[in-house]
Amino acid sequence: MTPSDARRLALAIVAVITPLYLAAPTANAQTTTLSITSGSTATFANPTMADYVTGYIDGPTVNFTVTLAGGNNNSRTTTVEVCATNASLGSGKALSNLLWQPADLSKGWQPITTGCTGAINAARVVGAQVLNKGQSWSGGVKLRMVLNWNDTAASYGTPIELAVSVSTP
Repeated sequence: MTPSDARRLALAIVAVITPLYLAAPTANAQTTTLSITSGSTATFANPTMADYVTGYIDGPTVNFTVTLAGGNNNSRTTTVEVCATNASLGSGKALSNLLWQPADLSKGWQPITTGCTGAINAARVVGAQVLNKGQSWSGGVKLRMVLNWNDTAASYGTPIELAVSVSTP
């Protein structure tokens, strides 16, 4: 395949904010908020021939902040997970070709999975921190797409979801 034969692909990644609010209907309730601070709509650049030779293209980093506000001074463990909402990237490209890694490099690259529901799944955890009232922490998710010589669709994509879970330490 020559550079002129290589079709360009752009992978549109949309970060969907899914905050979990732990608030009882009282004035003293604690509220946990997950805010996307950058990269909420992310698109991979068009791959070059060098990217195809390397076998992947690095995409954007989606950054976030988790904040615990209000209520009492009880500590809470906040855990952020990442997942995709679709089972594939479209046009026959497997979802396993989309990789993620915490921005702090605390884990290696791993395939993204679908669905952020149910119990916390270590394969989806970007990071976790214990917070007290008024505290926050920030993190990020780096994205990478594995390229194959037969990637000929004009684009591939899936919405990405970041979800926060809150528990007592």
